[in-house]
Amino acid sequence: MPVNEGSEAHASAQLVEDLFRREYAHLVSALIRVLGPSNIPLAEDVVHDALVSAMQAWRFGLPRDPKAWIIRAAHNRAIDMIRREQRHRSFLPELATATELTDTIEAALAPEAEGTSQLAMMFAVCDPGLSRETHVTLILRWLCGLSPREIGQAFLVDTQTIDRRLHRGRGRLRELGRLPDVDHLPDLDTRRGSVMRSLYLLFNEGYHGSNPQTPVRPFLCDDALHLTELLLEAKATAHPDVHALSALFCFGAARLSTRLDERGVFVPLEDQDRSRWDRARIEQGLVHLGHAASGDHLSRWHLEAGIACEHAIAPSVQETDWDRIVGFYQLLAEQSWSPVVALNRALAVAERDGVDDGRRELIALAQEPKLTRYPFYWAARADLERRAGRHAAAREHYENAITLARSTAERAAFERRIENLEIS
Repeated sequence: MPVNEGSEAHASAQLVEDLFRREYAHLVSALIRVLGPSNIPLAEDVVHDALVSAMQAWRFGLPRDPKAWIIRAAHNRAIDMIRREQRHRSFLPELATATELTDTIEAALAPEAEGTSQLAMMFAVCDPGLSRETHVTLILRWLCGLSPREIGQAFLVDTQTIDRRLHRGRGRLRELGRLPDVDHLPDLDTRRGSVMRSLYLLFNEGYHGSNPQTPVRPFLCDDALHLTELLLEAKATAHPDVHALSALFCFGAARLSTRLDERGVFVPLEDQDRSRWDRARIEQGLVHLGHAASGDHLSRWHLEAGIACEHAIAPSVQETDWDRIVGFYQLLAEQSWSPVVALNRALAVAERDGVDDGRRELIALAQEPKLTRYPFYWAARADLERRAGRHAAAREHYENAITLARSTAERAAFERRIENLEIS
């Protein structure tokens, strides 16, 4: 095969994979709305077959409208499989005749139905009968199109564990006759909390996750933003807390292009080129933060968004309003303390009150089990020791961070700091 043909084939395969991941949520959630949650495996088979068909048909050239092509392929395959399985399975009543079958599938896959299907799917998978870990697993699989292997990397567990979670999720949803009407869910607030927590973890996995090869995956951040926007578009799920979460995502997404340098190494906040931050995203975040202020309480999402906002609007690290940030962290610690919140508060204290004050707070956290295994705790200790001129202690802590690093990008960032120690 000539080189250019090989390159074209690779480009086509990559396009299919990217398109499939983006459309997976639309196709699976739409088909589950039609077939009912008891037929989730059938819906997944239909979407998988559509991908295989696209990969075979596009080997010799791409269609004019790839998205429309793959949706049509899913439509045709769904009708074929439903007709074949109709004698053996229980489908929804509206699939009784051939005309109703075609019309229902057509309507479900239409672009205007996409948001409704995905919203129903999100709230269905966050059933109180399932664990929060399973909620996130199902969202990553069915609403983001990640493979069980990729989800396992995100959770730092094996694929078999993810398969078991998916199995439990399918079993629980199989008990539902159809996806829930979000407007009439009696436990809407509880489910919304789980949905928001799942989207927060999804965004974090894209912003700085555990994938050893690609720890920054902007498409996951985009998925989290898109799904949050779906919550805001529906009257039943639009809430000040959701605006706060969306603001947090916008401020984080604005910095994505500066997170890694040209060598794929993490760039510390103080070294990021702020002129490259996405100002439109920051403005969008400020708008959401304004809407979030309409509520009568201050959620953790409000506080985290407030912290992210201060970083996003500051001209530099030195000109950041560290007093406000410390205040937000204090409220966050009182509301939902965690070792990582305490770590970040200590770093903010170091900026506001001095390195020694921040260092004392970090040392006080040394017995926290989660932090002893967390590379950024040791990197934070090292950074403050470096700034205090204690280079031997800094080196030791950077070496601890290197040992615990989850990716090449993290490891290289810590090694670079050791090299800078030697230079200084």
